[in-house]
Amino acid sequence: MKKITFCIIALLLIMEGATAQTRITSKVTEATVYLQGASLTQTADATLKAGSQEVIIEGLSPYLEISSLKVHANGVLVASSEFSQDYITPKKDKAHIAKLKDSLNLYEQQLQTTKDELTVHTHLLKMLTDGTMNNMSQKDGTISVADINANMELYKSKAGALQKSIDQTNKKISELQQTIQRINKQIAQDETNGKLYSGILKLSISVPKAITTTFTVTYYTGVASWSPCYDINIENMEETIALHAKAQVQQNTGLDWENVRLTLSNATPNRSTVAPVFSPWYLRFNRSNYTRLAKNEAMLSNSVTYKLEESAGVASVDGFISSVQGDKTPAPLLMNDYIEEDMQSVHVNYKIAVPYNIDGNGKTQLIDLKDYTVKAEYKYYSIPKLSDETYLVASLSDYLKHNLLPGYATVTFDNTFVGKTMLKPNVTDSIITLTLTTDPRIAVKREKRNEFCSTKHVGNSTTATQSYLITVKNNQNKEVKLTLKEQYPISTNKDIEVKVTEVTPAATYDKKDLGVLTWDIVLKAGETRTFTVTYTVKYPKGESVM
Repeated sequence: MKKITFCIIALLLIMEGATAQTRITSKVTEATVYLQGASLTQTADATLKAGSQEVIIEGLSPYLEISSLKVHANGVLVASSEFSQDYITPKKDKAHIAKLKDSLNLYEQQLQTTKDELTVHTHLLKMLTDGTMNNMSQKDGTISVADINANMELYKSKAGALQKSIDQTNKKISELQQTIQRINKQIAQDETNGKLYSGILKLSISVPKAITTTFTVTYYTGVASWSPCYDINIENMEETIALHAKAQVQQNTGLDWENVRLTLSNATPNRSTVAPVFSPWYLRFNRSNYTRLAKNEAMLSNSVTYKLEESAGVASVDGFISSVQGDKTPAPLLMNDYIEEDMQSVHVNYKIAVPYNIDGNGKTQLIDLKDYTVKAEYKYYSIPKLSDETYLVASLSDYLKHNLLPGYATVTFDNTFVGKTMLKPNVTDSIITLTLTTDPRIAVKREKRNEFCSTKHVGNSTTATQSYLITVKNNQNKEVKLTLKEQYPISTNKDIEVKVTEVTPAATYDKKDLGVLTWDIVLKAGETRTFTVTYTVKYPKGESVM
């Protein structure tokens, strides 16, 4: 009997050891955010007994890629893992969200009480109205004047007070509803997405001996991102400009990142790495599409011609770090001192030494990165055929050494916000050109020289002649550089012949494949220059040319 009892106790102890379970809560400690997606590291401490057991790690993002999930703990053998969603365990709100919800409950209670008051007053008014009507309509049809006056006075005194109370109650209801609506909007904006549930990881582990260890969980999630943006500050037209790089970071992981070590990377994980291959390229005649092809060719020529464009920009908010040392005035601290720029073989990482808090509600947080000094050459640019404005542009020549990424930039020139542009350092050109502002002091006018324009029919051919005069004037009191461009048509049909018969003065460049003439000139203070372009188009008589 003793032997049987001992076996049962031993079996129970074994079962207890086999089913022992430890629940621990993890928190995000590191985050590497990519242009799309992020790799997160979460840690949780646990004190474990020896033997086989289960560990439940709570507080993971519900939006993780399961195939990327890895877990490690010193002194622990992880036999298997299972990820699932925890819909049961209530999640704790952040302090200000909890206060907002308390206020919301209070206002909703007040609203219900006020609606109840409205219902009572409305019913009382109806009862008073119905009672007065009954009193004034006797069955025998007779009622004295004194009774009528008494009923009217009673109704006037009571009904007036009730209607006033109803109006005041309706106003109070409207105000409470507006307040509740505002609080709900604030909660919806600030509340972390997915906060109603989280991810949990169930581990089956073996522990040789009792230990206290740290579980480290890493995984990839696609619901975070960052994008670069820039502030460009140009104090005057000197050789250098100040370029301040920033990052717009957002995440919808369902977790609030608190005091997280942050790394920003332009790597592109979780995408196909299969190199493209060619398919055969067959040529054939397609005369029915000739007109369409000619039109597309003209559109292509226009599209690759230099165009000045203004892109949507990003508002700038400067971050700062302050320190106080005794009574001394603190020295200014720069983010450059807290960011390590780690250049990998095909991508760059910005490792930030300052810990960050980033809410999981998808709102964009602006993070300061590095400051750069970039060389620039300033000149004016004009395409009078497309615009009668003259643009001041800055050409950045040594940006490649700074590993800049494409992004929007806000431009400040001479302490004045002048516009928004787009930095495209990944294009093949070795120079980035920024449009700073327009300057009416560099006047440009393009007009047709009608006396030199004509259309002549000779035999089976028509020859059209077009001629233009461009006048530029520098109304500044200093010398300026100007790039001036003009366009002439290009033939895509052997039956259409284009000849440029006059370019005065000779162009600095003639891009014949685009039909673009370029003059790079220097205008002295107050100087006026003229440029003429004449061309002819010869084509079969009876045809029209676009």
